[in-house]
This record gives sequence, structure tokens and C-alpha cells, in this order.
Amino acid sequence: LRRTSPFLDIDMEIIQPATKKFNEEWSQWGGTKDEGGGSGGWTHKMAEASMAQPNTIGTSTNKDDEGSSSSVVDLEPYGSAEELSKGIDGDVLKAELSRLGLKCGGTVLDRAKRLYMTKDTPLDQLPKKLFAKTQPQTATTTSTTSSGSSSAPVAVASSSGERRVDIARLEAVVMDMLNQLRPTLDATARRAERRLTQTLNERAQEVEEEINGIDNGKPNSAAGTKKNDDDDSDSDSEEEDAPIYNPKGVPLGWDGKPIPYWLFKLHGLNHFFKCEICGNESYRGRRNFEKHFTEQKHAHGMRCLGIPNTQHFHGVTNIQDAQDLWTKLQSMVQDDAGSAGASAKPDEQEEYEDSHGNVLSRADYEDLARQGLL
Repeated sequence: LRRTSPFLDIDMEIIQPATKKFNEEWSQWGGTKDEGGGSGGWTHKMAEASMAQPNTIGTSTNKDDEGSSSSVVDLEPYGSAEELSKGIDGDVLKAELSRLGLKCGGTVLDRAKRLYMTKDTPLDQLPKKLFAKTQPQTATTTSTTSSGSSSAPVAVASSSGERRVDIARLEAVVMDMLNQLRPTLDATARRAERRLTQTLNERAQEVEEEINGIDNGKPNSAAGTKKNDDDDSDSDSEEEDAPIYNPKGVPLGWDGKPIPYWLFKLHGLNHFFKCEICGNESYRGRRNFEKHFTEQKHAHGMRCLGIPNTQHFHGVTNIQDAQDLWTKLQSMVQDDAGSAGASAKPDEQEEYEDSHGNVLSRADYEDLARQGLL
């Protein structure tokens, strides 16, 4: 954070506002809410609402601090520990004992007795056996402001027995620091993704532009730049209006320019195939010629001749050849029907035509239909 924002006063602009906001929220709810509106955050426990103290990061159980601590729970209305145990919830007593550094275990009455002893006796005069065991000191670091003065220590590690409120306060401070760094982190991620898609020449050009700046040519006025743009647009329009040089008659591609000659030869576009059934229409290339047999124009020509457009006539382009083939097919069908004779069953004499125009007997058609081959 100091490298990205060297003039930022971390203590005054991040730590103190975050701590103040956390203490206000914790004192009100005994927990925190998720800033994103989700189910995160710290669970609300009203018994711990009094544990949030301003300008405190970490927990201290030293006797000097204990002697100056005062009870948040008002003990004046209670005349005995029994009345205190009945008048105040056990969780509140536990939270208050934990804040004062006293043992918080046992029954509600035991907690009330320990807390009631602080009514008339200062903490530094209480028996040592009433205090919880001292935890390892929390590691701290001192932040230095831009002016060189050191700010309040900030805890960077916590012991296993640290209170929930202390961990939550540290988390709030860290989250505010992360939000301060968020724009830099996002920009770094975008730059890393962009560099992964760049070539070596593009990276070198980008580094040169960062060092020397973008070269815009001569430092002339905006009018000169506008004039150059007009010249470029005029030259582009002239190139578009110019006639296309295509001496070999190669077909044009998707960009309006002739396709490469090797591609022209590969697809056989230099060969023309004529179909008499389609009205002497010529098709360029073998692929277009084979494709036209299933198109509407060829099918219409076959219907005009009274011939079904089946697979038998695929490749036939001459009218006379198509009629001769149709006559031959009809004669073959009649011969097959005559050879069957009257001994054939009625269902075998019935004829069916599939989607390709093939003529089949009823038994063969039903058999192929059951197998899903039609």
C-alpha cells in the first residue's frame, strides 16, 4: 500500500475511520453485517455489544490496564452476587469478565460473584487466581505516515485466545486496506491478461511507447491531422472505385476480390457442366453440378417429363437418356410382376414407394420400416 500510494496517510485515512465504523456497528448489534449483502459477516450477539471499545486494537491483560478499567455493567442497583446473577444474563456477565481479563467460566452465580467483587475492590487488588491466564502478546507493527511520524501500532497476528471482537476489528481494517488497493489490483490483472495475448513485437512497442510516448508524427496542429485523415479517406474511396483486375475470370470472394487461382483450380471451377433437363443450364465446378440434382429446378424439369426424380436418374442430364432409362425401369418392374404369377400373396403384389422413389413390395417395405432404414 505504501508503494502504490506513498503520500497516503494510512493511519488517518484508513485505520481510524475503519475502527470507528466498526466500533459503532459492533456496539449497536454485537456483530457485523456483510457489506455485499450476503450471509457473511460476524453473528450478532447482543451480549458482546459492550466489548467494542474505541481506539482499541487487540486485547491487553496487563495489570496497569486492569487497574484503570471500569465495569460497563452498572453494579450499584445490586446488593449481592445472587441478585446480580438473577438480574443480568449469563452471557453479559461472561463478556464483561472477559473484557476485564477475569476468568469467565463456571455457573452464572460464579461469574456474578467474580464480577461483584469489582464493585468495591480495584482490579489491581484482586487475587491473581481470579484473572485468566495471560495470552502471548499480539505482534504489532508501527505504520509510518508520509510526514515520517509513526502512528498507532496495528496488530498483525493474534493468539489463539483472542476475543471475537478483536479478530473482527482487525478484519475490518484489513478489508478497508484491500478496498484501497482494489483499483491497482484490477488494473494489474487486466494488464497481465493483455500481455498474454500480445506478441513479442507488440510488447516491445508498448514498452517503447511507455518510455518515449506515442509518436504522432510532426507536432503540427489538429488541422494537419485532419488533412491527413481526409487524404487517407480519399485514397481509400479511389481504391474502392477502381476496376478489379481479373484477367482469368476467377470468381469473387466474400471480400469482393478474386479468389486465389490455386483455390480456383482446386475446386475445378474452370470446368462447366451442362444439364439439358434444366434448360441447358451450365454449372461451374463439379460440386455445384452434383448439388443441382436435388434442387428445385432439376426436379421441376423431371416432373415436366413425367419422370420421378429418384436416385436412379442421378447424373443423367440428357432428356432422351432419362426417358430411355424410365422405360427400361418400367419394363423391369412389369417382368418382375409377371414372373411372380398368381401364386404370390396379395400383400406381396402391393407396391410401396419410399422417400427416394424406390418401388418395394409390401413385405420388404414393412421389414425395412421396422428396422428404421427408411
